[in-house]
Amino acid sequence: MYVRPTAPRSIGGVLDDGLRLWRDSLPETWRLALLGQLLVTIPLVLFRLQLIGVPAFPTPGSMSATNAGNAQIMLALMKSPFFLLTYALVVLATIWFYNAIFLRVAAASTNTAMTIGRALASGFRLLPRVIWLAIILFLGIFLIALVFGIVGGAAGRVGGQKATLAASLSVIVLVVLFAFLLGRLVFAGVALIVKDARAIESLKVSWVLTRGHWWRCSAILTVLIIIGVVLAIVVTFVNGLIAVSLSPTSLVSITLTQTLSIVTNTVLGPLYPAVLLAIFDDLKLRKEGGDLASRVNALTPP
Repeated sequence: MYVRPTAPRSIGGVLDDGLRLWRDSLPETWRLALLGQLLVTIPLVLFRLQLIGVPAFPTPGSMSATNAGNAQIMLALMKSPFFLLTYALVVLATIWFYNAIFLRVAAASTNTAMTIGRALASGFRLLPRVIWLAIILFLGIFLIALVFGIVGGAAGRVGGQKATLAASLSVIVLVVLFAFLLGRLVFAGVALIVKDARAIESLKVSWVLTRGHWWRCSAILTVLIIIGVVLAIVVTFVNGLIAVSLSPTSLVSITLTQTLSIVTNTVLGPLYPAVLLAIFDDLKLRKEGGDLASRVNALTPP
């Protein structure tokens, strides 16, 4: 049974807490994660089934007529309103179930019971807020990129080595700024889901909690990303072996690769919420400890 820490932990300790929370919450989350994976995977499987029997690789020397037909089928499907609508619904379903999984992980962190129905209902209620938060972040990124694009374009029109240097520096500054903002705002989604905060409020919560802890959070998140990348490479490699051995468009190949993806994502689905929640809780402990120390110092006579 997971026990939440009562004092700030080291970087390794926070990561260990996140992994333990993932392990202990898995019995409460795997059914919900599996249901979400099935809901998302079914349209993808139906799309891939349209290509069964059509070779995916060209014959030596030139592309065969069947491969040309394969490309035409894929292009027609991707342009169809039904495909676009299905893709939009899949994205919304992914966000919905991610919210629900996050809520069940949060409940497991406090040893609180939460049914799948309640998690889904709450996750669906939070869906508009998550979308609005994503829109705010997208518009912010777009405006920043636009400003730097204008600056870089103006420098490029001047010409010469100084202009090239200025354009390069603007790109570097843009990347650094994005990394900084990402580290300060990455927990906005956690605050929105766990604390039931509004979009703007959740951004403020993340900004306050990460003040002075950017490098710490970045180190833990980097390790988490590396774990995710390694696991994704392993799954992709296995899927590649299956595709090469059985043909990527065969029914058996599609069944095996999709089954592997479903099982992997079902098990790993709660991993990111668990680690993010462990970091979030650690930041709250540090913030509360810092506030308490400030109040004590204020009461201490000079």
